[in-house]
Amino acid sequence: MYRLIESIRLENGVFHHLPYHQHRMDNTVQKLAGSQNQVILKTVIKKLVVPQNGIYKYRVVYTTDGEWQHELIPYKAMPIHSLKVMYDNAIKYDYKYADRSKLDMLFNKRGRANDILIVKNGLVTDTSYNNVVFYDGLRWITPAMPLLPGVMRAVLLDAGEIQEEELMLSHLNRFKKIKLINALVGFNGPEFPVTHILF
Repeated sequence: MYRLIESIRLENGVFHHLPYHQHRMDNTVQKLAGSQNQVILKTVIKKLVVPQNGIYKYRVVYTTDGEWQHELIPYKAMPIHSLKVMYDNAIKYDYKYADRSKLDMLFNKRGRANDILIVKNGLVTDTSYNNVVFYDGLRWITPAMPLLPGVMRAVLLDAGEIQEEELMLSHLNRFKKIKLINALVGFNGPEFPVTHILF
């Protein structure tokens, strides 16, 4: 049995991108357990009385066996202005596991940076909680090999707002700035010059 997490943006009473979250949950249970996901988000949220103002994280913790619990937490994005490059060729986080201990170990080595940028087998992947996109003056590019393909990343790729490429650290001098994205911050996450990536 695996414990997994889904974090969904609730803004002014509206849940964002539910079909994408449901698809990820269904796919995760199918791949990890070979069974059908029993947590149906539309059914679950119909029973909720939710705030009609403000931004919240709706956090669902579920298992491949169909157990689940949830909570609603006021959400405020953390300010991030710099990333420390961390190399780890063994790290694996291809599903949104509740156990983040390996990510936390890397995060705790970030020094004076706010967060980390993980490089695996020479390729740029993700930060500790975010997918990344890089701006070259014309296009936003996201790494083709993230640790975890996130919901907002999928939304933006489907909309044609970002494109994916395999990115090595040596490619980053092509770009002017980096932006951090996830389901909670959308495409309005922290954004700063690539010179704030620390080695």
